[in-house]
Amino acid sequence: MSSSSDAGRRTVAFLPPRLMSGGTQRHLIEVLRFIDRGRFRPLVVVAKSGGDLGRVVAESDVELVELGLGESLASLDFARCVRHTARLFAARGVDVVQCFQWRPALIGLAAARLARRGRIVAGRRSVPVERGLKALLDDLVVQLADRVVVNAESLRPGGRAGARTEVIPSGVDTDRFRPDLEARARGRAALGVANGTALVGTVGRLEIRKGTDTLLEAAARLEAAGVTRWHLALVGDGPARADLEARAARLGIADRVTFLGERSDVRETLAALDVFVLPSRTEGMSNALLEAQATSLPVVATAVGGNPEVVAADATGLLVPADDPPAMARAIADLVAAPARAAALGAGGRRRVEERYGARAMVQRLEAVYDAVATGVPALTQLPSVA
Repeated sequence: MSSSSDAGRRTVAFLPPRLMSGGTQRHLIEVLRFIDRGRFRPLVVVAKSGGDLGRVVAESDVELVELGLGESLASLDFARCVRHTARLFAARGVDVVQCFQWRPALIGLAAARLARRGRIVAGRRSVPVERGLKALLDDLVVQLADRVVVNAESLRPGGRAGARTEVIPSGVDTDRFRPDLEARARGRAALGVANGTALVGTVGRLEIRKGTDTLLEAAARLEAAGVTRWHLALVGDGPARADLEARAARLGIADRVTFLGERSDVRETLAALDVFVLPSRTEGMSNALLEAQATSLPVVATAVGGNPEVVAADATGLLVPADDPPAMARAIADLVAAPARAAALGAGGRRRVEERYGARAMVQRLEAVYDAVATGVPALTQLPSVA
């Protein structure tokens, strides 16, 4: 097969985690949608098969390779995946390897070294809540990468890796994520939520760092805070789901909480909401938060990571401490009780996303990084504007 240089384009191999509807995966979809196909040829390699966004990648006219990796790194299966990926990099003439999260990044690093093809761009979009093996492996990837891209200043690594790091905020397609009255009606009907019931929701993987347990605890306090009619919609799946369902039952709110699981298109759910909540304990720059603001939703977010970079307190949303259910409940109740204020915050949030976090500008900045790392240019002093 001809190389990318023969075709006059750079081949960029993207190695994301499993293609379920998480923020990293939706970020990848935006990149694939807007990347300049005249200059770049994208290739997507996933370690683990499954997930609802594989179809979306395929429909983007992008080659998708699923490695079928098992759970263990210390296995012949992992070595097989590395060899397969190395052969793929050589055959496709890969120039840049964009890795997300530590497991696919380790495959990408090893395969690029074996094939002697591809400069490594490590994407860091969040940090683990606790230090452990995963955090150490994530740090190792950052140290070994040729370039690091983070989506919030709070994620910039220290030391020499910091000098190889570019801060590129996340971006969303504001033509796709916008207020939609028809979608709002369909979404509320599907959930059985009547007019006059406050529909609160979030989008995110069901795991400890996302703080969904805090949101459930806050929801259980809403009636005491003055919100008598409410329903909670949770989009996403993950290892904490069973525990969260049990917690909702213990709190006596199971009949008011809908676990929607993975969704390949979250636009209709967002359009149906009255308030969006991001209860994370740690966060980079959340795609879900930007998508909610682009939909003109009033938001409540924890003041962690990149959230304060996105949410201008009392102008585009409300910020609360992490792990503080009473404060979160009060913030939600304040927005429900003051619809005019909530609408103003939602409108302010959309303006902010339009001005600062457009997907096309985000991808143009990534393209500049890919060009630079492929040609050995040092860290860039200036990137295309995000405005």
